[in-house]
Amino acid sequence: MTKGIIICHGKLAFELVQAAERILGNVDHVLTFSNDQMSPQALYAEVSGTIRQDEKLLILVDLRGGNCWRIGKMIEQEFPRAKVVSGVNLPMVISFVTKRESLAFEELVATVEKDGHRGIALD
Repeated sequence: MTKGIIICHGKLAFELVQAAERILGNVDHVLTFSNDQMSPQALYAEVSGTIRQDEKLLILVDLRGGNCWRIGKMIEQEFPRAKVVSGVNLPMVISFVTKRESLAFEELVATVEKDGHRGIALD
């Protein structure tokens, strides 16, 4: 099973998972991290300490180019079965949780990204 890692500024990662749990019920195999009051080195050490080398990881981050994204990219370089998708939103989290067991890893990554875009609309 693919593990989800959400790395965001402030409490966003925690809030996204809590919102997903209100909709879906218990969400497991999704770890949340904040860069709040943490150096990039300390955050990298905290996140990488939760990962096994053989795990498939989808790392969702809030802001492309920010510290959370850079940490995700460092993990992606070190762990061969990790992918980073930026711009995390609630549709992406729900997509990941509901589709991770039914889709192959590469298809899951593409689907989560697509579902995140689909969740943004001007009505």
